[in-house]
Amino acid sequence: MAQNAIYGLNSNMDTQDIINKMVSLEARSMDLVEAKKNIEEQKLASFQELKSRLHAFKGVVGTLNTKNRFIENQSVFSNNSFSDSNKVVDITTTSSASSGTYSLIVNNLATESKLITSGYAETSSAISSGTITIVIGASASATVTIDSSNATVDGLRLAINNLGIDLKASFLNDGDATSPYRLLISGTQTGSSGAVTMSTNITSGSVTMGFQTTQTAKNASLSLDGVSITKSSNTVTDVINGAALKLQSAGSGTISLATDTEAITTKVKDFIEEYNKVTLYLNEQLSLNTETQEPGVLFGNFAVQGMQRMLRSSISTEVTGIKGDYKYLSQVGITTQSDGSLILDTDKFSDALIDDITNISELFSSNGSVTNTSITYVGFTRDTEPGTYDIRVTSGASTFVQLSNSGASTFVTTSGSGNFYAGSSGDSNGLNFRISSLTPGNYGQITLSTGVAEILNRKLENFVNASLNGPLVSELDTIKESVDDFNETLLKQAERLLEFEENLKERFTNLEVVMGRLNSQRDTFSSALSGIQNIFNKK
Repeated sequence: MAQNAIYGLNSNMDTQDIINKMVSLEARSMDLVEAKKNIEEQKLASFQELKSRLHAFKGVVGTLNTKNRFIENQSVFSNNSFSDSNKVVDITTTSSASSGTYSLIVNNLATESKLITSGYAETSSAISSGTITIVIGASASATVTIDSSNATVDGLRLAINNLGIDLKASFLNDGDATSPYRLLISGTQTGSSGAVTMSTNITSGSVTMGFQTTQTAKNASLSLDGVSITKSSNTVTDVINGAALKLQSAGSGTISLATDTEAITTKVKDFIEEYNKVTLYLNEQLSLNTETQEPGVLFGNFAVQGMQRMLRSSISTEVTGIKGDYKYLSQVGITTQSDGSLILDTDKFSDALIDDITNISELFSSNGSVTNTSITYVGFTRDTEPGTYDIRVTSGASTFVQLSNSGASTFVTTSGSGNFYAGSSGDSNGLNFRISSLTPGNYGQITLSTGVAEILNRKLENFVNASLNGPLVSELDTIKESVDDFNETLLKQAERLLEFEENLKERFTNLEVVMGRLNSQRDTFSSALSGIQNIFNKK
C-alpha cells in the first residue's frame, strides 16, 4: 500500500496501468498452458464418460455371454381343481429345461419327526439324573447324560442341542394354567431315513419322562405323468431336466415349461440400446463438423478409433464353431444402420428363436461341447481361445491328461488332479473340464465356441479393466499425467509472474523516488536561478 501511494506521483504516469499491462503480456505464456490444460481436461472428461458407457454396456453384455444367462424359461402350474386355492408347487428352471407339459400329483409332503414331552411349570423345573438314547434313521445314534450340572428341563434342551446331530430341541408354551412348558424335539431332515426315536430312563418327580410322537418322518409321495416317485425332500431337482420342484401341499395339476422368448428379446433390446449409446457417443467425439470445421474432443485419437472398429467388427463378424444356420446377427434381425447403430427386427428375431433357440444362444453366448461321455465341459477363462481340442491320457512314470489343438501333433499337459483339469498354456489355457477315467487312451474332443456377447465381453474387459492396462486405461493415465504436469507448470509460472510483478513495482517505486529527487533539485535550481535574475533586474 505504501508503494501504491506514490505510483505516478512524481512521473505523472499511470504506473499501475503500465505494470498491469506488462504483467498481462508476461502472462500470455500461462494462457497458452491453461488452454492446453483445458483441452486435456475436456479429453479426460470425454474418456471418463466413455469408460462409464463401456462399463454399462459390459454389464448388459454379461447377461448374454453364457447359455445359462441368455436362455430364460418360464414355468406355470395349473391346478386341476378350480376351487382349490392351495399352492401345490413352486418351480424354478435353468437354461437346460426343455419345453413341455407334465401331469403332477402330490399325494403328501415329506415331513420330519416331531416329539414332545408333557408340560412343566417352568423351564427350570428339575428332572432326575439318567440318560436319553436318541436314534436317527438306521445308523445315527447318541446318548444324553443328565447329572447335577444339567438336571432341569432347560438343561436337557441344551444338552440335546449340543449333540450336533440332525435334530433341535426347543420349548413350546401350550397355555396350560399350571404346566405350560413342553420340550419339543424336531428332526432337521425330512423323509423316513431321518426318523427320530427317543428312549429315556429319566424321571420327573415320580413320573418317567416320556416323548410322544406328534409327527412321523415320511417321504414325499408324488407322481409325474403317471410314474410314482418318492423323495426324502420336498425340493425335487432330478425328475424334470433343468427344473427344480419345491412341493408346497398335496394336490394335482399340470406343469407347463416353455422358453421365455419375451425375456430373451428384452435382454437383446437392452444390449442394442447400450451398444447404440456407446456408438453414437463415439460418433460425436470422433466427428469433424464440416460447416465449422470444429473437431470432436477425441477426434483423431487412435485408441478410440480402434475401439470403434472393434465394436463394429464384433457385431458384424461371423461366429464360428456353432451349430445351425445362424452365424451372423443380421440373419436374426439385428442390422447396422448408416450411423453404425443397431436396429432390431423383432418379428425376424422372434421367428429365429422359435426356429432354433439353441443356435441363437450360441450366436450370442459361449458354449462348450464334448464328443466323449467320459469328459464334462466345465468352463473357460479369458485366456482360452475358442476352438476344438483333442484330449488324451498318457501313462509312464506318471499319468498325464493332455490337450492339443484339433489335428495338431503337439499335446500340452494340463494342470489339475483327481478328475478336474484345465489347460495350462497355449490356446487351451484355462479350458476347464472333468474326466471320469484316467485309463490311457484318446478321449475325443472338447469344443469351445464364443458368441458375439462373449467376444465383446473379452474386448471390453481389455478396455475398462485397470489391472490389464489396456488402451483406454493407458489413455486416461497419460491424460491425467498431462493435466498434472500442466498444473505444475502453471504453479511455477504463477510464482515467476508474481516475482516479475513485484520486481516491476520495486523498479517503478525507485523511479518515482528518483524522479522526486530530480524534481526537488530542479525546483531548487529554478528558485536559485530566479533569485539571481531578480538581483540583476533590480540593478
